[in-house]
Amino acid sequence: MTQSADLLAREKKAVPGKKRMLPLAPASFFAMTLGLAETGNAWRNASALWHVPAWVGEMLEVLAIVSFLVWLAIYINKWINYTAEAKREFNDPVQASFIALIPESIILIALALLPYHAGAAAYIFWMGSLFNLLYGAYRLSTLWTTEREPTQTTPSLFLTFTASILVNALAAGIFGYTSYGFALLGIGTISWLVMDSVITQQLIAGGLAAKTRNFMGIYMAPSVVIFVAYQVLAGAQSNLSISYALAGYAVFIVVALTFALRWLRQQPFAPGYWAYTFGIATLSQGLSLLCLKANDPAVNGLAIVAFILTNLVLVAVIAGSVRLFAKGQYFPK
Repeated sequence: MTQSADLLAREKKAVPGKKRMLPLAPASFFAMTLGLAETGNAWRNASALWHVPAWVGEMLEVLAIVSFLVWLAIYINKWINYTAEAKREFNDPVQASFIALIPESIILIALALLPYHAGAAAYIFWMGSLFNLLYGAYRLSTLWTTEREPTQTTPSLFLTFTASILVNALAAGIFGYTSYGFALLGIGTISWLVMDSVITQQLIAGGLAAKTRNFMGIYMAPSVVIFVAYQVLAGAQSNLSISYALAGYAVFIVVALTFALRWLRQQPFAPGYWAYTFGIATLSQGLSLLCLKANDPAVNGLAIVAFILTNLVLVAVIAGSVRLFAKGQYFPK
């Protein structure tokens, strides 16, 4: 993302001649972990529903874990060797939101490991969950105590105390912590309703610069995650009418973004495009869960379309990322 690139460029100038053992990268690069893990979860659901090969989902989960370890090493290295840059990112009104991807990634790694070692997975979940809550509360406090420019109100704000906390709620339900999950669902849902009006107002009145339009991948996240989280937490007691209502809004947002593709693609391909993989994969999960309860041919058809789109988007983003790596352009200069 261009703003991250500007910050990193300043850090490079500040330490001339310093040899890098690891590249510098913004926290937003953890979006790769989210996209791989959520697509893996979509394949797990599809395997149960349509009997597609289960190994594909597990391979994606492994790739998610590997990517997380790589980005975590790079992020820790930034704090050790490029402390000034790490502090600038932490205090930046826009880029600081992406640090919430770290605890969210930890939560998704816990889900990836759950079928293999429930005890270790639960421990990892609680680490990510508490980190997620504390960081979300801290970032919310900064909205009250720090002055902001209107242009700094972007969909990235959803990450800290909306989308990531809804993922936290979803995972809590899968781990069986239902009461805790509903408490998180309340935090994430109310935060979404409050922040959505603020962010939508800014999008309508102030627009979104081309260099940050991949943030719209984040814009769809709350609607699709709450759709899945409600079904997981409510379980057999879920209300089909509520599930259909949440599905309707999630699909509506995705269709709206599809109509905006020409506008979105005014931003050249960048690592931030990984944000789109998370949203569409989560929608696929939600629709596959609804298929199991609704026995509705229309929902089944939508679920198949969403699953196909999930994989097409993932392949496209992987191909774009490989091209950037091959050109030496993936990391900010």
